[in-house]
Amino acid sequence: MIGNLTARMSKRGAYRVGMLIGAAIAALLIAPPVSAPAFATISGRPPEPPLKRVDARIWEARFDASLWAPSLRKGDTVTLQLSNIMVWLPVVMQSTWSQVDPTSIKTEIWVQGAKNKSAAERTSMRQGLAQGMAAVGISIPDVQGQSLRWNVTWTEQCWASIIDEAAAARITWPAEWPAEVQESLKPQPGIESGNEDFKKFVDKVTGGNLRSVTPWIAAKQLVRATMQAYTAVDSDGMRIENGFPRGLILNGAWASMKAGTGTTHDVAAACVAVLRTAGIPARVVLGMTELQSSSGGASRARLVTWCEFFLPGAGWVPFSPNDLRGGIRGGLAVDRPWPTFGTWDELNQFLPICYGFAAPIPGASSMPYPAGYVWTAHGTIDLSTASDTVTLQILGRGRPK
Repeated sequence: MIGNLTARMSKRGAYRVGMLIGAAIAALLIAPPVSAPAFATISGRPPEPPLKRVDARIWEARFDASLWAPSLRKGDTVTLQLSNIMVWLPVVMQSTWSQVDPTSIKTEIWVQGAKNKSAAERTSMRQGLAQGMAAVGISIPDVQGQSLRWNVTWTEQCWASIIDEAAAARITWPAEWPAEVQESLKPQPGIESGNEDFKKFVDKVTGGNLRSVTPWIAAKQLVRATMQAYTAVDSDGMRIENGFPRGLILNGAWASMKAGTGTTHDVAAACVAVLRTAGIPARVVLGMTELQSSSGGASRARLVTWCEFFLPGAGWVPFSPNDLRGGIRGGLAVDRPWPTFGTWDELNQFLPICYGFAAPIPGASSMPYPAGYVWTAHGTIDLSTASDTVTLQILGRGRPK
């Protein structure tokens, strides 16, 4: 397990933050080189028939992250000694199913519990990143003490999705995929498409004759087979410590599928890896929504993952492996509609943050349990004692007028 591996490594002592915090997770989530292509400043165009978006909803979202060094015993503390701190939160400004109001983006910073009054001046934006993403950058004042905290708030409009399945099933394979989706055919950290095991899996599922059916039918066959390869799945997939969420438990597509066990985020990664291996552009979406935990209790905003694949001429088709798993025992016949596959009534309650598991910022790294954001800093920090948490909030603001 990637997160646990990082935790074990961190117990050996303090790390130089400037050398990428958490070597194991950094190796998995390290950003692509600066020369990586950026095809657009949007992540998807409005859908075309037989795909359409309906029932727009408006949300106000807040992403709050903190890092602190707790007391070891009375009078004895571990301090954070960090400088040149830069954090980056990915933002999906415009996708097929969502749109962020750029004027609504605001940030806040706290150091040692004191609110910094210059957050606006310390905030910047980067656009044109991989998959058309942007990122909000926050330069945090130097820290010599116990804690730092930051947040980003924004307003976003999201749509539900509907697809005419009969029409979708008639769409044929393209001679060539559009340039803007080519990036979604390539391997990615934690999504090892093109791996020999995945190639064998695709051949087995399709009988070595992938294009004997249309992309819509092929995608259904491959997603169904991928989910059937898992015998046990952690539907939460979150690392919780002392009642606070830290981030995702992520093993990666190949390792989890080979073991037949993993988290809901691993299953999403595996679905995308298999589709990409089959030559169908696909991507994992990391986002947030209101969910009830598996142990019951009140619902709250949580990090979640879902997937999209590209249907020629129509656009990005959303689907939720986590919701589909309940139908596996019934077989999920490919010639019948699947809930949350193409037609997804509740998609307007899911706010995308990132494609993949971390912002694609060169030289920056994720924390041991990824939550989308990445950071760089100089100084020392002992990951065996430092604590990081992520708190989310979503407030409904009705429907557009």
